[in-house]
Amino acid sequence: MSIIRVMSLSPSKILNSYYIATFMLGALFTLPTAHWVADKEIGLRGALGLILCWNVLFIMLLPLVLDFLERRLMKARFLQIEEIKESNPELALALDQQCQKLAIPGLKLAITDCHSKEVFSYGLWGANARLMVPSELLERDCKSEVLPSIEAELSKFTRRNHNVIYLIFAGFQAVILSLVLASMIN
Repeated sequence: MSIIRVMSLSPSKILNSYYIATFMLGALFTLPTAHWVADKEIGLRGALGLILCWNVLFIMLLPLVLDFLERRLMKARFLQIEEIKESNPELALALDQQCQKLAIPGLKLAITDCHSKEVFSYGLWGANARLMVPSELLERDCKSEVLPSIEAELSKFTRRNHNVIYLIFAGFQAVILSLVLASMIN
């Protein structure tokens, strides 16, 4: 845990670490898959289907893993917009308006107790939206600074697509599969 504390954690670093870990895990899964194709246990189309399946699984696990890691490492507390209305009605109103404008259903705020001042959003296929906001930004009177960055981050959320990244991963893993199969034949 001390190594993790030394690193400056931010939500985007956690997401990038998840991307790296899942790509490496997918590449590792490719090795036994290549063996099964060489032994004619499965066909090449079945192997490519497996590659797509585990990448879809990684996409679906992404919000769950990020929620867990941010609760554990960044001490995130997840709140609904209604819970924010009591302590910060201006922020709740701005969030509600922005969510309606961008058609984001069920936004949850993740209030973090970390040194990162990064506002970050993630979710799965435009739903299950999470907005990570450092607690010190909400406590201070910096609404003029916080609201524009929150609005910009929610706009990014509607455009961010993890599917493209995992399709690229699947393409690289298919190349790894063909390279391993070519080396097994020679």
